[in-house]
Amino acid sequence: MDTLNGPVGGGSYKLSEEIPCRYEERDPKKPIGGHSPKFPCHDAAGNRLKVKYGAGNPEVYGEVAATRLFWALGFYAERMYSVKILCDNCPVDPFVSSSTPRALRTFEPATVQKRLAGEELSETKDEGWTFDELEWVDETAGGAPKAHVDAFKLLAAMVNHGDNTPNQQRILCLEDDPDCRRPVLYATDLGSTFGGRDFMTSYRHWSKKKSVWKDAAKCVADFQGSTSFRDPKISEAGRKFLSDLLERLSEAQIRDLFRGARLDLLGKQERPVPGPDGKVRPVGVDDWVRVFLKKREQIRSARCPS
Repeated sequence: MDTLNGPVGGGSYKLSEEIPCRYEERDPKKPIGGHSPKFPCHDAAGNRLKVKYGAGNPEVYGEVAATRLFWALGFYAERMYSVKILCDNCPVDPFVSSSTPRALRTFEPATVQKRLAGEELSETKDEGWTFDELEWVDETAGGAPKAHVDAFKLLAAMVNHGDNTPNQQRILCLEDDPDCRRPVLYATDLGSTFGGRDFMTSYRHWSKKKSVWKDAAKCVADFQGSTSFRDPKISEAGRKFLSDLLERLSEAQIRDLFRGARLDLLGKQERPVPGPDGKVRPVGVDDWVRVFLKKREQIRSARCPS
């Protein structure tokens, strides 16, 4: 797994790849929505790109890291790429106002998203599902084994998928499954990850959360979020399944995961940390790696009641 650049195929990009595109004028009937700075533009082939941008926007970093990790472990996730956008006819700050002078403007760091191809299952817009409803997944009816479901919950707790309201999760009939015999449940928006109580990506907040467990002896995960979802009790099979997946990642892949999300840039905006020599320095990728390895060890060393 190339955790630095992510999944390949149509609509994929290398880390920091330059993408020329042309700004899409705002449609009052189709507001952009959300709180994270973003705008749509069209590349040379006419593809509509959803661009998130801003050095101070935590989602630009966290969403790449989280989707890349979920993908590397084998869970469904959107494909997110950290790139450099060259936007023609762009306002100064497209999310704030479209009326400022237009020019060719550069946005870096920025991300573009490649969605999972398929048809969403829902009765209402952004209906989604809650983590409590994962209890309804039934292996005897063709659903995922409980071990996989519990591993998914534990991974969400590990990265602190804080904004876990139903509209951030989807049920999808994949493009290669036209009869929808195996619908997919996945987290479609993983921007508010690798953080703490305020959910947004932050080394200080993620490292401050000392354990993935609220009660390690009973294997109750500490899942802080924006909904009333209860801290999940994880089965031994689920803990072991996720632990085995995490152990397959080399330290080089973990380092590339955070390099690919450009968390070194985010680190320059955070409170400095003491280095080995006692002098303060900016948060670096190796700091993120150390916290990741610590949380991985907390999952590996636990033993859950049967």
